[in-house]
This record gives sequence, structure tokens and C-alpha cells, in this order.
Amino acid sequence: MIRHVYKPSKREGGRRVFDRLYRGRFRLDGDDKIREVPLRTPDKQIAEQRLNKIILEVQRESEGLLAPKAEREAARRRYAEHVEDFIQTRRAVGRDEKYVKELRKKLLRLGQECRWVYPKDVSALSFEAWRGSQAMAPKTMNEYQTAIRSLFNWLEPRLGANPLRFVEKVESRGTQKRERRAYAMEELKRLVAVSGNRGIVYLTAAFTGLRRGELLKLEWRDLHLDAVRPFVNVRASISKNHKQAMLPLHSDLVSALRRFYSADASAIGLVFKGIVPRMHIFREDLAAAEIPYVDGKGEFADFHSLRKTFATMLTLACVPQRVIMELMRHSDMRLTAKTYTDAGMLPTDSNIAMLPSINSAPQIAPQSLVQARPALSLVVRETEVHDFAETRMNTGFDRDLALPVNECPAMSENEEWCAMQGSNRQDPY
Repeated sequence: MIRHVYKPSKREGGRRVFDRLYRGRFRLDGDDKIREVPLRTPDKQIAEQRLNKIILEVQRESEGLLAPKAEREAARRRYAEHVEDFIQTRRAVGRDEKYVKELRKKLLRLGQECRWVYPKDVSALSFEAWRGSQAMAPKTMNEYQTAIRSLFNWLEPRLGANPLRFVEKVESRGTQKRERRAYAMEELKRLVAVSGNRGIVYLTAAFTGLRRGELLKLEWRDLHLDAVRPFVNVRASISKNHKQAMLPLHSDLVSALRRFYSADASAIGLVFKGIVPRMHIFREDLAAAEIPYVDGKGEFADFHSLRKTFATMLTLACVPQRVIMELMRHSDMRLTAKTYTDAGMLPTDSNIAMLPSINSAPQIAPQSLVQARPALSLVVRETEVHDFAETRMNTGFDRDLALPVNECPAMSENEEWCAMQGSNRQDPY
């Protein structure tokens, strides 16, 4: 082992000048490098004692008898200090400011109500005791658990294993307290009509699926209304998933945005500056349009329901689910189909009526259903719809707020039956 204390020196004016404070050097048996540490004292005897103490700590750490210095220092810091450091790292990696504020609020509330002063106070038992005393929804409790687990996952390199790693989440399936619904077209028309200049905000949300936070940051340079195929450019800096997206615009929305545009508007000016409503204003608009905020089934009609309306209208227009997922900017088709499609508006009755009748089906022997190998797919017939406002879906609605829907040509019951049998036949080879 090598160890000694010394005062650093340098030459000035032809003579050696020593520093006032001592430093130490040491190398343990088996180490390759010499370590150098400041001792911060002008007294040699004190310097030697401090160096001996440092060497002893290093030896105990190497033998596993003492936690590393970084862990000991982290354990001495208060819980709230770690929270503030963690929040700063979330901002540094570009997390959304709304998310960061909510995360900080949850972590500080947990620390206060669970009486966590130092990291050693945090335990699975204390968290579960706090959770058991709460009356909040299961989804909200899981959000608190995710917040505290993310903090201690971040602290693992300094404090060791996450004390909450084995805590199970609360079962939240079937316990949602807030189920949204989509707006019917008549409701959307009334909402746009009664809300003044806020109507263009509601129309844009319902025909693009843009979220409230994205609408707040939308600029005129993002709207390409004069392109051959008009579209809105959702910048990565304003989108929730931090990915750029170019969404096509419906012709009716393009016309409405052109009327709303002011000639003196700046390219970097906000499109909906000052008119994206807060919740109390939105609920006043709902009341003026005679739309219940909570309907008889307990489903909510809030601002985000406009996004659900967009997905539901696309589904009713027979748009493929993969396309809807792309327009909604989802990463999982199940989210599009299950959460953002209003099942109550799906034409289930009319589709059941399309099933073939067992009483009127032609009696054909099973072996003679198909004379040759069945085609891999049915021929798609194209039809021209001259006026989409008179189609089945859009009857009764104004042309300016209806999506075009092409009706498929009807088949006879015999054709339907044969098509179903042909599509279900399996190739034995």
C-alpha cells in the first residue's frame, strides 16, 4: 500500500512556494492507479488522520462492509430535494411541462401525506397504507404509483433497489368513472352555431382530432390551405407524441378556416389565440347548445370528446381502422378501436339485418357450393355518388358538416349467401 500527505508546490521568482492546505495520495493493494484526495487542512497530523479515514472507508466499500460514498450521501439528502432534482431531469430531457408539473405535485403530495422525510422512510408498507386510505379512482392511484416508482428507478444507481418494485397496481378495468362519448352530428352543428368565434375551434377539433394543447399552439404557418390537397402540419414540438404529422383537411373545414383568416395575421401567429375555451366556458357553450355534459348513461361530453367524435365519424364512414389509427396518431390500433370509437353510434342493428335468412337461403348441397377453386377475393364494384348529402348516413344533415360516405351496391340474398360460403371455404392444400 502507498499513502502519504503533502503540500502541493510550484516555483515563483526562482524559489519553491508551497500551498497552505495538505492533499493525500494512496493506492491500495491490487489497485492500478494512485488516488489523490484533498484533505482541506494546514495541519499535517489532522491531514494524516483524514487520509487514514478515507482509506478505511474505501477498504470497507471494496469488502462490501460499507455502502458506497455516493449512496451514503444520497441517503442523507431529504426526499423533497431528490424530487426537485428528478423534476429538473424531466425538463432537461424535454418532457411536456404539464406532465412535469403534475408529476411534481403527485410526488410532493406523497411525501407530505406519507411523512417521508428521507429516502429511507419510503417503503412498500407506507405507500400501501396511504393508498388504502384514499377514495380516488383506481386509475388515479396507479398514476401516483407510477410517479413514485419512476423517482426511485431514477435513484437506483445512488440508493440501490427500488423499495416499491414489488407493489402491484390496482385493478382499473371496468372501474372507469369517466367514460366519454362522441357528439352526434346535430349536436356538433348546434355547438358550432351557438359558440360564436369559438365555433371554429370546435369544428377544427372534430374534423382533425387535434388535442386542446395542440390547438393552443397551432400557428398559421402550420395550415396549408392553398395546397392542392390542403393539410395541417402538426409540428413535433407541439404534438403529444413529439412526432411530426401532416393531416389532410376536409373541404368544409378549409372553407371555414379561410373565412376565419385575417389578412394581417402573422405566419407565426397563433391561429386560435385567446379563443380556445377553458372548461367553464366550454360547459356554458354546451348548455347554450342544449347538450348535456353527462347523459343518461353517465357518459361525458367534454372537449376531448371532439377527438372521439373524429374517430367515430371515420369509423361510420367505413374508413379502415389502420387509416383511422394513422389519422388519430395512435401507436396502438386497440386504443383507436376501443377507447376512441363510440360503440353506441355503431350501426349494429342494420348490420345484423344484413345476415342471410336461413328460411329464404337457397338449398344447395354442400359439395356443389363451388364448382372450382374459390377466388381469393370478391370483385370490388365502384359507384359514383353524385350527392353525398343524400346518402343513408347523411340524410337530414347539412352538406357543410357531413363527411362523404359511398354506399356499396346491394347484392341479392343469393349473392350474399354464396359470397359468405366462398370466403369461409378453406383451401385443403
